[in-house]
Amino acid sequence: MLDVPSPRSAVVRHLTVAQGLSVAGSTVDLTLTGIVGARIAPTPALATVPYSLVFLVAGLCTFGVSRAIGRLGHRRVFVAAPIAAAVSGCVSAAGVQLQQFWLFCVGTALIGVYQAGSGYYRYLAAESMPRERARAVSSVLAGGLVAALVGPFLATALGGLTSTPFVGSYLLVAVLGAAASAWNTRLVEPLAGGRVAVAVAVAPPRARRELWQQPGLIAGTAAALLAAGTMMAMMTAGPILGLATGRTPVEAAFGVQLHMIGMYAPGLVVARAMARVGERVVAIGGCVLVLAAGLTAATATSLAAYLAAMLLIGVGWNLGYGAGSAMITAHHRPAERGRVQPIAEALIIAAQVLASAFAVAFTSVTGWHALGWCCLAAAAVVAVVVLRARPGLIRAV
Repeated sequence: MLDVPSPRSAVVRHLTVAQGLSVAGSTVDLTLTGIVGARIAPTPALATVPYSLVFLVAGLCTFGVSRAIGRLGHRRVFVAAPIAAAVSGCVSAAGVQLQQFWLFCVGTALIGVYQAGSGYYRYLAAESMPRERARAVSSVLAGGLVAALVGPFLATALGGLTSTPFVGSYLLVAVLGAAASAWNTRLVEPLAGGRVAVAVAVAPPRARRELWQQPGLIAGTAAALLAAGTMMAMMTAGPILGLATGRTPVEAAFGVQLHMIGMYAPGLVVARAMARVGERVVAIGGCVLVLAAGLTAATATSLAAYLAAMLLIGVGWNLGYGAGSAMITAHHRPAERGRVQPIAEALIIAAQVLASAFAVAFTSVTGWHALGWCCLAAAAVVAVVVLRARPGLIRAV
């Protein structure tokens, strides 16, 4: 019986770099798409539509991506998906240059295909190291740290290099997409055979209904859903609110940078925490931080309060999303991934779509306070769900 552990850890290292390239591209959209949308949209009410399209398309593609992974393997899908980002960057840049809102929307929508593909990075990492899934997931998520430090300021810096602001920023998305596609040609999949294949043959997949009756799976999905939805709402509304209250693009970018640092810097520390106290406790910690971010946004709009809320929601995302993802992978076997992962991804993406679509209603001072109270209430509800999910009920083998 062959047992080759090194390729499995190599998969995590590879995906950590791939995650960094993905996050580097997404920081451009995260930092600028709301601002650009507000400038070229025919009406301010449509300012967040381009960013919402990213997640709408990602949600529509996630089941297709899962099926493609089952038929073609992870490597081929992970090579193809970033090509959409390369095309997206070029189309978005053209939309900005020509001041054509519809063309800009087409470009941002295409990035959703890449988001759908990169969403499966953490699942492959967890599957490749099943006994250290929390460390694998956290390590991959931590790959975005460098992008978090550099991305927002690089996006704004390149935006001033062309006669039309931000054209260069979206060309950067194209370059990063092409680089990610090239990088993923080097991915080696260790799950193609060996002991994992034997385990799949011995244990037939369970029905979707049985899988989704597991309290731990429901709790993990809820934690990831909360993290993704609240983060998206505050990140979409925050930069627009900043401009409306007289802050400069540099100050808005600093808020995004703090947020991104909060999202990715705690990665390795959180992995050790999950190993010590368990994924459920860390997920509850994420709920507490989201609650704190909501309370901060609900009670103040000063620059310091804004930055604190953005940092807190970022760290809360890391804990909730990382622990939730680890809980999801803990409650299904590799042969059952098609009955769990795309459903969980679709729910998470749906939360992001709704959050970004309705974020335009929260870009005023009054709206920002209301958004804070909404985040606080949602965090309290999910915390109760996670608390009620006792560990070790029904788990994958």
